[in-house]
Amino acid sequence: MTKVYVLGAGAAAAYKGSFLGETSPVAKNFFQKAMRVINIHQVGDRRFGDDNLSFDHIFNFIYKFWGIPKEKIAEANLDMEEVLTILNIELEEDVSGRDKLLQAYEEYLLLMALTFDKILYGEPCPNHYQIARSLNPGDTIISFNYELLMDYALHNLKDSRTHWYIGDGYGLPCTYLSSDDLDKKGIVKNKRGVQYKNKFSNVKLLKLHGSLNWLYCPQCGELYAYEHSDARGHSVIINGMANMIKCTTKHCCHRLSRVIIPPTLMKNYQSIPFIPKLWQQARQALERAIEIIVIGYSFPPTDFRSNWMFRKAMVKNKSLKHVTIVDTAEGYQLETLLAKHKSIFRLDNIKFYHDFFSFNKELSKLTKDSNVYK
Repeated sequence: MTKVYVLGAGAAAAYKGSFLGETSPVAKNFFQKAMRVINIHQVGDRRFGDDNLSFDHIFNFIYKFWGIPKEKIAEANLDMEEVLTILNIELEEDVSGRDKLLQAYEEYLLLMALTFDKILYGEPCPNHYQIARSLNPGDTIISFNYELLMDYALHNLKDSRTHWYIGDGYGLPCTYLSSDDLDKKGIVKNKRGVQYKNKFSNVKLLKLHGSLNWLYCPQCGELYAYEHSDARGHSVIINGMANMIKCTTKHCCHRLSRVIIPPTLMKNYQSIPFIPKLWQQARQALERAIEIIVIGYSFPPTDFRSNWMFRKAMVKNKSLKHVTIVDTAEGYQLETLLAKHKSIFRLDNIKFYHDFFSFNKELSKLTKDSNVYK
């Protein structure tokens, strides 16, 4: 049986293991949470390398268009999708100020990476662990999230049945950069990052909006994933040093860029060459799925490509038998959510769980309870 998990922001928001006691940001509260952690430069024994970052360009942009000074942003009702959409429009219209706007855009991506990284630094997530345990060879996880909760669960899974490696587990060839591949300034040493040679994944994690630990070369297209373990064995992603790292491909040495498709109405999936390939793999997985589990994803009407992908896949899927929805929606919102899912999946009998814990309680009955983390 081929199974597909679909993870949205609600899946990350259910994580309760943060060392800061925070929950994962969503569009409506991102800036509030970002400002709460912006001056936190170390959590436990882990430093984030952002002590000297000011984010002046993005804060100046917000002040210019919303009249909100930096010290008041934590109290404002700014929506991250609205801010990014207007920033993208301004990039198209204001040619003379393009350099500063591009800096504001880069600062925004870095602020996102740091905010998610700080807040989601904590104990391994039991919810994502249970998903990893439930997978069979050939199963796929489609994620619209940047964070690494699912990556960590898969990477540290000890199981003879399912295998996931960074080298090919993202659905693309990926070069692994460990801390040993970087010098003290974060520059890649004169060698290739470690690859998982002769190790092949039999499940996939397709991150359609990019990932906080991905870097790629705009010149040669090489994809990298940066990760190393701290004293507790937790994986750590690169933050402030990202723009310093250069491609290790011979005769290239171009500076690497982040791979994040920001939450905006003007999502440009073609700007990064391999992103469309991930969407194609995701659609193919949905086309052959017998079971689909959607966790914390509501198919927002503004995410047109996602809605298209699922509806297109369901046109071809003649084998789908089971659909499960995990969401905290209630009342009218729940009715609207279930109606949308029935419209997309064309099934009336959809199983619903009101929270991740209830779903995992049922899921745990189907998997053996063992400690799979290193």
